[in-house]
Amino acid sequence: MKPMEQLDQEEKKILQLLPKGIERPRPLKELVKLTGWSNRRVRGIINRLIVIHHQPIGARYEHPNNGYFVITNNKERQQALAPLTSQIAMMSKRAQAISNAELESEE
Repeated sequence: MKPMEQLDQEEKKILQLLPKGIERPRPLKELVKLTGWSNRRVRGIINRLIVIHHQPIGARYEHPNNGYFVITNNKERQQALAPLTSQIAMMSKRAQAISNAELESEE
């Protein structure tokens, strides 16, 4: 995890708005309202925090308790990874099916 000094102001703001732990994740809609930024911008900043700055940020997708949070232990890490690995598997199957599909124009 990089020190806070290496983050820009937007990244610091989002990181400060994220709760520690999976118990009360902060929904994207709430982050948008608190910052005044678009969904896309907030998601982009969260992506930078994870990919570039290696911040342990997870997302919970179970309604109504969905949102982003700072991962604090290995159990939370596994809970954050489960939907991502499932999505990767589904996307891989979809890509394989498209790749193998016969096209009408092929002779």
